[in-house]
Amino acid sequence: MFKYELHLHTCEGSLCGKSSGADLVDFYIQNGYSGAVITDHFYHGNTRPSRELEWEQYIAEYTKGYEMAKAAAEGKDFDVFFGIEERLEWDEYIVLGITPKFLMEHPELRTMRGKDFFTLMHKAGAFIIHVHPYREREYMKQKPIILRPNDVDAIEVRNCGNTPECDRRGYEYAKKLGLPMTGGSDRHSTTATNPLSGIELPCRCHSVEQLISAIKDGKGKVIDLEASSNAPLSDPSVDVETC
Repeated sequence: MFKYELHLHTCEGSLCGKSSGADLVDFYIQNGYSGAVITDHFYHGNTRPSRELEWEQYIAEYTKGYEMAKAAAEGKDFDVFFGIEERLEWDEYIVLGITPKFLMEHPELRTMRGKDFFTLMHKAGAFIIHVHPYREREYMKQKPIILRPNDVDAIEVRNCGNTPECDRRGYEYAKKLGLPMTGGSDRHSTTATNPLSGIELPCRCHSVEQLISAIKDGKGKVIDLEASSNAPLSDPSVDVETC
């Protein structure tokens, strides 16, 4: 089985990040992972680059964590993929299948929220995961949970920054919708003590397109899903060689 991290923040792109993209690559290799998606907080989230920068400069700064991780993985048996985590209101989404070049070409993302965001991303062929859909945080008090079932392609059902109950609710939501389930460590440093998650696949993915296809086809097993309260054990792996 091959393990992939789908939810990861670097200190270069996320204000809450504590470790560099390069250090995180070595950390995940040491923990037996075959690859990771760098999903730093984008423009409306807890992003590190100043929003006062010109758009081109903002994107160049924002993608440094990914670029550093990509460079650190060269010559190693580890694949680094690009993604973003964006906040719309207080709901957040990981987007796979777009590139830094795509972001550079769409400065309208600075003001884009709601339906227009999903339309643009899906038109570009992106795959959108609603991450920690039932998360409870201080800043969310007295605010309703926002769900957008018609706009997303998968649900994160194991997040290592969540309570087990929040994960369990996410699992039930994904099950009700019949959407693919993913996991993510929501990792911000190499020294944090929280567990790791992501997905396990029966095949190796060397491109984000292969990774997306495997998730869509239900070939992934959510890592550490059993840690969620009342959630069933991860589904048995599928015995195939290629995704």
